[in-house]
Amino acid sequence: MDPVLNGDGWPGLQSVIERTSVSPRPRVSSGWGFLRKKRESFPTGIYILVYHSVVDPDHRTLWEQGYRKGEVTVMQLRGQLEFMLTHMTPLALSELPAVWASGGPDRPLFAVTFDDGFTNNLTHAHPVIRSLGLKPTVFVCSEFARGREYFFRVLASMLVQQGHAVRLAANLRSLASEVGWPDDGEELLGRMKDFYVADGVEAATDRMYRECLGDPALLDLHLNRDGVEHLWRAGWEIGNHTAGHRLLAYQSASQVACAIEDNARYWRQEGIELIDFLAYPIGRSRDVGPAVADWMARSPGIHGMFANGGINFSLRRKEWLRFSLGRHMDPASCERVVRDQIQRTCLAWDRIGEQ
Repeated sequence: MDPVLNGDGWPGLQSVIERTSVSPRPRVSSGWGFLRKKRESFPTGIYILVYHSVVDPDHRTLWEQGYRKGEVTVMQLRGQLEFMLTHMTPLALSELPAVWASGGPDRPLFAVTFDDGFTNNLTHAHPVIRSLGLKPTVFVCSEFARGREYFFRVLASMLVQQGHAVRLAANLRSLASEVGWPDDGEELLGRMKDFYVADGVEAATDRMYRECLGDPALLDLHLNRDGVEHLWRAGWEIGNHTAGHRLLAYQSASQVACAIEDNARYWRQEGIELIDFLAYPIGRSRDVGPAVADWMARSPGIHGMFANGGINFSLRRKEWLRFSLGRHMDPASCERVVRDQIQRTCLAWDRIGEQ
């Protein structure tokens, strides 16, 4: 069941962007005339990249072999960031609210973010980041860092890769038979994302992994506390990604508060202060709901981030937009993705204005 959005339509812009496709010759409304500028320039705004896993394709760890969703290679990461540096000015994420407070950006700005705190953010992403002089943000979960939980989609992908899809599907059927979990591995992985069962999919996947493949702690999947501190002391900013990466739309008001506040409390006790940004787990419009809106309303100093497309042409505190450049590396392909994101955002704004 899809969660019900907040009464005012939040997250309106992200939701519309997700439903907006770009045609080869999109009609641009008169309100977005800056899109007609020469090809070398991008419109003024804030462009935020989202990354997850960064791999060396010649030396993959066991879990990197099984989980390819959202990954980029070291070379792709460098190529994308060099493209952005050629066209835009970098800023740390924590600096962006002040840009709006002082009247908004006067040129295209960009920031770099990583979600889920994978270990290869330190081993592979950090050397690239350091060489380019950037200050990114990594959004972390305390339960991952403490080795109490592991991102279930990685464990599920490894089960599928190792031939255990049928067993995993059978286990999930006993959890929620109405979903119709398929035995085909790729279909099953897609269904687990789109038909989330709160807490159940995490527990079922963890249990099956332990039965079939052993202790997930041996994967060295997520940064531990010391790994996070290493990045922090090296200049990375640390952001809140909730304690256990549960989809917030399926949590009660008290569960939402605990997920966010317990995570912040843990890192504060460890001497690591989080910046005032919360990245909603998974990061689609459907992954938040009224309880999240209520918590954000009670926390006016916190900024909320999605991760499913769009450019920030205005300040929307609960609805910062992020996008991915995919696995593109050459400048022409990167530019095409950015311009598609610009078009989608502008068309979404037009549609919101027409409502």
